Amino acid sequence: MAFKSVDSILQPDPRFADLCIVEHGLIRPVGLADHHSALVGITLTDLAPDEVQVAFDRARNTIIYAFFDYDLFVVGEVQAFGAFELALKYRLNGRGNTSRGTLRKHVDRARKAGILPLPTLGTNVSIDPIGGLISLRNDLSHGTSDIHSPGMALQVVEACAFWINYVYSPQPEQPVASPD
Repeated sequence: MAFKSVDSILQPDPRFADLCIVEHGLIRPVGLADHHSALVGITLTDLAPDEVQVAFDRARNTIIYAFFDYDLFVVGEVQAFGAFELALKYRLNGRGNTSRGTLRKHVDRARKAGILPLPTLGTNVSIDPIGGLISLRNDLSHGTSDIHSPGMALQVVEACAFWINYVYSPQPEQPVASPD
């Protein structure tokens, strides 16, 4: 899509014209209120630091504006990944400490510290939903022409919210090894 003219800024992206909702047996187009209501329920725990909340809401707000420019879905997803990375940095290093490193390194450190679960082994395959998020984040952050649908963007935002909430959920006490 080309750069929008000033008189088309607040017009829904034409790609939304093909999206519909079935409600009470009737089909109707998806509106801005529908798009907003899909995001309003994706929230973070109050235990997440304010800065993480702000970064995550920046992602949700960007996704809302994707109603007017579909390409903003990818931008919102990248911001959701950034909120997840910030959550890990703060959890691992303390608030205000924005140490450098990649999302993969922060995930690895969080797994070693017992903050995030290790990948599970399925039948001849490793199941790692966080690894999948890292791959998607890297694809988007390092330049892409991909355009994602509203459904995919919502799944990414939900996944990032899930893992941020997991990182800031009360952690069960780890058993202490008894001295022999």
